[in-house]
Amino acid sequence: MRKDFYFHLLNTSWLKLVLIVFILYFIGNVFFGLLFTLIPNSIGGQTPSFEKAFHFSVQTMSTIGYGALSPTGTLANFLVLVESFIGIIAVAVMTGIVFAKLSRPKARIRFSKNVLITKHDGIRSVCLRIGNTRGNDIVEAKVHLSALFNEVTSEGEKVRRIYNLDLKRDYSPFFRLSWLIIHPISETSPLFDYENSEHKLVGLMLTVTGHDGTYSTTVYDQHLYSREDIVKDKYFVDIMKEVTTNTYRIEYEKFDTLKD
Repeated sequence: MRKDFYFHLLNTSWLKLVLIVFILYFIGNVFFGLLFTLIPNSIGGQTPSFEKAFHFSVQTMSTIGYGALSPTGTLANFLVLVESFIGIIAVAVMTGIVFAKLSRPKARIRFSKNVLITKHDGIRSVCLRIGNTRGNDIVEAKVHLSALFNEVTSEGEKVRRIYNLDLKRDYSPFFRLSWLIIHPISETSPLFDYENSEHKLVGLMLTVTGHDGTYSTTVYDQHLYSREDIVKDKYFVDIMKEVTTNTYRIEYEKFDTLKD
C-alpha cells in the first residue's frame, strides 16, 4: 500500500525530517552534477570534473550565486534553468512542511504507565490517571475510555470489537494538573469478570480532547494500554504537593508509583 509522503514527513521526528531533506538535497545535486559532467564545456568553458560540477549544482539549487563557476552554452544554461526552478519549488515545499510541523498544536498529556483494577469508594473500578505536563489551560476537557476485545462471530469470523466504558467523570471544565479516570466495574461493564470470558481482552484505549488556551484551538492525545499493563489491587501514590496556600504542583517523579 502506497504511503502518503507528506503525512509521513509531518508525523516523523525532527531528526528524521532533517535527514530526509539532506539526503534528497544531496541526491538531487549528485544527479545534476552528473548531467553537467556530460555536457562538454558546460562550466566556465570547460568540461568539469564531478567534484566541480557537484559544487556548481549546489550553488545553482540553493541560489547562492556564482563566483568562479558559471554556466557556458545554451544546453548548460537550460539545465541551470531546470535545476533552479526545482530548487525554488523544493524550498517552498520544505518551508511549508516545516511551518506546518512547527505550528501544529499538540497536547502534552502524560498517561500513567499502568491501569489499575482496584477498589475506589468501595466499588471495584478501573483507575488510571493523566497529567497536563505543559501546565497550561485545557478547558472543556473530555476523556473517552474504550475496551478492545477479540471476538468470534456466530459465523466463525474473527473480529475486534470496541466497547465504550462509562466513566465516573468524563468531563472537566478546567484541566491543568492531573485527573484520575475511573470506570466502576458493574455487572453490565464489559470488564466484569473479563478473565473468564470467552472474549479476549486486547487492551484499553484512552482519548483526551480539549481546547488549549495557549494555541486557542482543539488539541487531543491518546494512549493504548495492553492487557499486560493492568495491575490489580494497587493504588496510585499522591502526587499533588501544596507549594503555597491554594497553589499546587505535580511531583511527576512519583507519577507511576504504586502502593498497596
